[in-house]
Amino acid sequence: MPTTSSASLSVLVLLIAAALAVLIFYYRRDQQRRRALRAALFQPAYDLFQSYRVVQERADFPVLSGRYRDHDFAIDAIIDTLTFRKIPVLWLRVSLLRALPGVAATDILVRVQNNEFYSPANDLAFQLPVPGHWPPGAQVKTEDPDQAPALDLLDRHIDFFGAIESKEMLVTAKGVRLVRMIHQGERAEYMVLRIADFRAVDLKPEILAEMMDRCIALADDLAKGSVK
Repeated sequence: MPTTSSASLSVLVLLIAAALAVLIFYYRRDQQRRRALRAALFQPAYDLFQSYRVVQERADFPVLSGRYRDHDFAIDAIIDTLTFRKIPVLWLRVSLLRALPGVAATDILVRVQNNEFYSPANDLAFQLPVPGHWPPGAQVKTEDPDQAPALDLLDRHIDFFGAIESKEMLVTAKGVRLVRMIHQGERAEYMVLRIADFRAVDLKPEILAEMMDRCIALADDLAKGSVK
């Protein structure tokens, strides 16, 4: 017959196994919930596009490839937990895929903290002077000062940074990109569990449309050959 100690050990093992099963159940349920919520990020804006394709890896935010006003766009959302703030941030990246021959990669960043991992700024060797009326703390870097867009051209589009959420404007020979904050993480979960969750992201179609319109307008100016 089993001793009292061995019977108690068996019960303990069963209780641990049951607890693990419950934890796994809740983890999988939360992952499925998070995936479903994130998958719907761009759903309110689908009607903006002539055609679109959405791809999602695991529980990540999806990537949308779409056709808008006869232009091709790649749009995604980047989770940022590296900046020196109490809660994580979700950045929206809107990239217009359009050939702009002769345009050197040039990046404008505001509120620079030197940990913008989603930006190529640290890889651009030359820093350009910033006009005094541009946002305080703005940084302009380029791979080639001789082929960078003229500052007066960029000046016509600098009002993008009029919104405090706006973060980056990038131009390259392959297109242009704008970056803007669209949400902050859940404070309680991040402070206690360090989970960068975003449960109530509400991407307004008008915000996305404005960013795409700005990309097209900037690319149109760049295509006219207004470089130094």
